[in-house]
Amino acid sequence: MKYCFLMMTLCVFLSTSHAQDLNNNSSVKGSISNSMTGKAVPFASVSLYKNNKHIKGMLADSIGRFEIQNLTAGIYYIRFSMMGYQALQTKPLALNNQDTVLDFGTIWVVPEQINLKTVTIRGRKPLIEQRADGITFNVESLPSIAGSDAADVLRNVPMVAVDPNGGLSIRGSSNVRVLIDSKPSEAYASSPADALKMIRGENIVKVEVITHPSAKYDAEGTDAVVNVITRKIKTNITNGNVGGDLGNRSKSLMGDIHSKNGKWIFNADAFYQHYQNRNGSMLQRETESLHLVQKNETKQSGHYFFGGANIFYSLDSLNTFNIGYRMRPSDEATTGTSSNYEVENGILTPSFQSNTRTPNNNKGNTFNVGYTGASKNGHSEFSLLGIYLLPKSTTGYNLARLHNEIIDYRENFSNSSSNHDFIIQGDYSKSFDDRWKWETGIKIAEKKLQSESRFDVYNFQNDNYVKDTSRSNGFSYKSSIYAVYNNLSLKLKKWGLTAGARYERTKLNAVFKDGPLGVPSFDNLVPQILINRIINEESSLKLGYTMKIVRPYISYLNPTVNKSDSLTLNFGNPYLKPEITNSYQLSYTVNAPQLFKDISIFFNDNRNTIENIRTPLPGGVFESTWKNTGQNQRLGLSATINWKPTSAFNLGATFTGQYVWLKSPALSITNKGFMRELVLNGTYKLPKGYSVYFYGFFDARNLSLQGYREGWKYYSMTISKKSENERFNLSLKMDAFLTPYSYIDEEITTGSFHQLQIFRYQNQNFRLSFSYRLGKSEIKSPRIREFDNAD
Repeated sequence: MKYCFLMMTLCVFLSTSHAQDLNNNSSVKGSISNSMTGKAVPFASVSLYKNNKHIKGMLADSIGRFEIQNLTAGIYYIRFSMMGYQALQTKPLALNNQDTVLDFGTIWVVPEQINLKTVTIRGRKPLIEQRADGITFNVESLPSIAGSDAADVLRNVPMVAVDPNGGLSIRGSSNVRVLIDSKPSEAYASSPADALKMIRGENIVKVEVITHPSAKYDAEGTDAVVNVITRKIKTNITNGNVGGDLGNRSKSLMGDIHSKNGKWIFNADAFYQHYQNRNGSMLQRETESLHLVQKNETKQSGHYFFGGANIFYSLDSLNTFNIGYRMRPSDEATTGTSSNYEVENGILTPSFQSNTRTPNNNKGNTFNVGYTGASKNGHSEFSLLGIYLLPKSTTGYNLARLHNEIIDYRENFSNSSSNHDFIIQGDYSKSFDDRWKWETGIKIAEKKLQSESRFDVYNFQNDNYVKDTSRSNGFSYKSSIYAVYNNLSLKLKKWGLTAGARYERTKLNAVFKDGPLGVPSFDNLVPQILINRIINEESSLKLGYTMKIVRPYISYLNPTVNKSDSLTLNFGNPYLKPEITNSYQLSYTVNAPQLFKDISIFFNDNRNTIENIRTPLPGGVFESTWKNTGQNQRLGLSATINWKPTSAFNLGATFTGQYVWLKSPALSITNKGFMRELVLNGTYKLPKGYSVYFYGFFDARNLSLQGYREGWKYYSMTISKKSENERFNLSLKMDAFLTPYSYIDEEITTGSFHQLQIFRYQNQNFRLSFSYRLGKSEIKSPRIREFDNAD
């Protein structure tokens, strides 16, 4: 299979290269200057004519330069136009076959002698652009926030909900695929939330929100795709940023550097944070014979570092190679005290107390290499990406149990695990004309996990720890996923159609305590179709269907029994099957200049639902594991509005409501109810560089098969000040400034027990941040349009 993939990659690359017109390798260049002052005329409109026929149009850059590439031999002249200047047409010049550059030199233009009031013209993209499969949010249309990361930026993006921990959801689904510059977030961090912390908000140019992902994207966990696009340096210059923040729960330092020299581009960044949290919970558990209460207090502290570098080399304007490396070490420890009581006639009687310390050390190294290429006529594109990940972790706990303040039981647990993961992905697309586009590709993803767990129980007579051989174990897990896809798009005057299919073959192998577990492999054929009807220039109607799968996480599969909680035995289930969801969406979108509206009706039919199931054991102890329990059906509506009446003010809101049916015939359990979520965001730009931001995330009850969990109630406000030269930025961010703690209830009810657990989270956070821009500003090239006519 791997050799087939390499053969296909080579064939596609050769065919792409062969398709390029080798004669279209010449260019026309020049510069525009004011004939009276001698200064450059920035952003002037330049039109190129060949044989008296208009073929291309563009804007000059911020110092009046222009260059138009991919030209053939002929007679060319330039036409110039700009408000405040007289129109001008140059003399025709000949571009011969042997020439590579036709230089018009400096074109002197004459200002019009008209008395006008001072007018400031700012060219800026619209805040939201509509696309066939979603929207593009242009971040540069909003003022920047010092010390912000990608999660802070996404809190301003329509349809995207971000919880306090940085988790994303779109239209009620948390199965959101996060990409950074079209690369999977795994190349940056072990989770999307951690990956978003590594991207500085000031470096983000735009965010693509894909609500109808095509077959190009992974079938797993891809109800929606968020692609964060960062700024790319385009001129020979070196610049960067330094920043930091100081808060009551964390402090951090960060920096980045970007440099371009000819065909080479170098980018590097680093981020360090130290943090601490204090949380707690209270659990009440009732069975027919017992009523127990458990009170927990935890204190967590740690630090982590994210950093890396990328090098890009451009053979020409169409072909680029890149190589990169990232590292992410982290170290944290949680200490906890658990006080356990028995309840009789409403009176709490102390039973025992558990003290735990849970260290957690992680190291991650990621290597990536890639290539992107395109044909000179722009009709074909090819990309190849390889990622190799080497994460390692050491976790465990030290447990001491006390009766009447005397330690009568000690236990230590340690686990070391290492992964060897790699991803190879190749994508090819070809536009046959303005209507038809074909996309195809292959992906190979392999994960290898080796985990060693050891349990030691303290022997009080011999005053030493003795290995518990019955629970100590080794667990190895390997998954290999082979995927191929084809996708076809058709654009008509008022209609658009995208249809495709993705085939994924998953091979699994697991060994526990030197014995194979016989985990089955499986195949999935995932179809996708999207019909888009353009009603007018501002509105469209979309109808889509797709099938998605969710494979179980590694932590859901490892059968090692964890006893850090004295009342709950936690372990995984290696025989879990993937969830399969059939998803249907109907959405209506209006994107007017000042008002964006989107309303969507969706229905998700999920089979083999993976649920956390608790089962009571004697003595009030629970067994907690994961099972494929049955089905999960959701019928919902999501409505988004974003209002931008002026360039200084922006207000957005998203409401999602869904009715949920959960059913497990095997366990004879059902649950159903209404779930809802509200997201609010606002931005107001004040005079003298001041800005104010607000964000609110209000999630109601989330249902599970055996009960429910209350959602987050979170809000934040940020006040930012930018210096007059826009180099220095200072901000004060206040999270949950009126409520020091958030309380979340989780209730489980079955025929044999009832459990209520109340969690207390420390959400209040005050953070003072700064950022300072280093180096020179980049020469900007805000190209508005460029079009070609066949000559």
